[in-house]
Amino acid sequence: MSPHPENPSASAPQRTARVAAGDRAMQRTTLIALAVGILLAAVVVIIAATRPDPGALLGALIGAGLTLVIVLPTVAITFLGRRLTPISMAATVLGSWALKMFIVILVLIAVKDLASVSTPWIGLALLVGAVSAVLVEAVLLARTRQPLDVEPPQSPEDDPANPVGS
Repeated sequence: MSPHPENPSASAPQRTARVAAGDRAMQRTTLIALAVGILLAAVVVIIAATRPDPGALLGALIGAGLTLVIVLPTVAITFLGRRLTPISMAATVLGSWALKMFIVILVLIAVKDLASVSTPWIGLALLVGAVSAVLVEAVLLARTRQPLDVEPPQSPEDDPANPVGS
């Protein structure tokens, strides 16, 4: 008797439970990353508010806003991803990345020559908020990764019930 069930649907509930647990881990991870990014961007905004540079606060606020532009679509995709096909998911991730970069570049171009905005503070808030969120997300996803459930093909020689292979 084979250790693998003859009915492939018999193992479906276990596989579904594993996928659902993976989805929950992914959603939890992106929410934690979002919280870390917002918290650290808020710290930068508070520090900028205490500086004598009048453009520091506005720059930090813009950087914190750009942090949200970078992190929020990732969170949304993790909640929508269960309903998408693999091709749709890949297109959504690529499209959201392109849109995020387009928005960030447009905002940075728009404010680069404004004297009322401190671009170093934009960069600092963006670096601390968005990069820390991405790092947290990467570390947590690496820790919660799931092994592939791939079984090697069984040859007739490896089957103990087959006397020909002996």
